[in-house]
Amino acid sequence: MENKKVQLTEVWGDTVDLKELMIASILGIALTMAMYLIGRSIFLKIDGLDVGLAKGYSLLLGIVGCIASGVISAKLFKPKRIIEEKFENENIEDILKAAGMTVEDEINALRNVDPEIIAEMEEFELYSLLELVPEDSPNYKPEYKEKAKGGK
Repeated sequence: MENKKVQLTEVWGDTVDLKELMIASILGIALTMAMYLIGRSIFLKIDGLDVGLAKGYSLLLGIVGCIASGVISAKLFKPKRIIEEKFENENIEDILKAAGMTVEDEINALRNVDPEIIAEMEEFELYSLLELVPEDSPNYKPEYKEKAKGGK
């Protein structure tokens, strides 16, 4: 499988296999149009149903086909991206400077930030930033300093 030649390209900010993209596109067009045409033939034969309403129902059935093709394509073709997370002990001052902030700005921002944001930062293990939370803040936890130094 490693020797298999795969032609990848970027589409809308995502990396895709061109062959799989073509198959998914053809599947989407075929399933969407098939469902629309089946719906059109069924709904136009119903006596007493307005033609505009029958066409609208057909369109809804086509949308169901479109969603079904998306689900099928998602099951058939797994993502190709590889996400690598690396943590390097970079100088927090350099990172904040690149973001246009000073350490004091970050400390003031962390002092009263919403606890949900703090929880999210904990989830992403951003302890080098969380250790800046001042002790007089309701967001302060003493373990941030230990975890920032590499302790668990």
